[in-house]
Amino acid sequence: MPVRRADVIDAAMELLDESGLDQLSTRRIADRLGVRVGAIYWHLKDKDELLAELADRVVGSCLAGVPVPDGRADPPADPAARLTAAAHAVRNAMLAHPDGAALVAGHAVPGPNSLVLADRLCGIAREAGLPLPLAAVAGDTLLSYVTGFVLQEQRRGDPPHHRPDTSVPAPEFDPDRLPHLAALLAEGLPDDDTAFAAGIDLLVTAVTNRARPRR
Repeated sequence: MPVRRADVIDAAMELLDESGLDQLSTRRIADRLGVRVGAIYWHLKDKDELLAELADRVVGSCLAGVPVPDGRADPPADPAARLTAAAHAVRNAMLAHPDGAALVAGHAVPGPNSLVLADRLCGIAREAGLPLPLAAVAGDTLLSYVTGFVLQEQRRGDPPHHRPDTSVPAPEFDPDRLPHLAALLAEGLPDDDTAFAAGIDLLVTAVTNRARPRR
């Protein structure tokens, strides 16, 4: 049976989930499908196009959890709750795949799903009352924070929703030289879920405070 483009993407995603981005190669994809490497390039011009397809598929898996703006609603649904839900949906989609954040961050040209996500984030910010240019910045800032946060999680090799390992000795901060970090350490470092939620709350609060109610 001839190999379809969708088969190539499916096999690549399976290998990504099994071994991570560094081990993903067209040779391994071809072996998985039982074809020659040339059959891969019949559907994709190069590996960059393949990675772009994978990145857009990762983003696409979050869209079910990202609210669709409805400019007709009066008043619109709670934009803070909608932006927060979107941020968590994007994070979960990236965490579902090894190197998911690196994959998404590595492609400056957005695919179809990435454009839908950007449009929804912008639309929700506009519903909150931001003018169009600032709404676009708000959506991009939120997405950049999520991507950067997950990138750090995955670069550390943490499992999803990692919680600090208390068996590892914590660094010691001189309270005279680093008083704030020493105080933070004394209180206890938050787990990733808590830290992420706090960061998103700060961003969303900034967006909604800057916004003006729609008339």
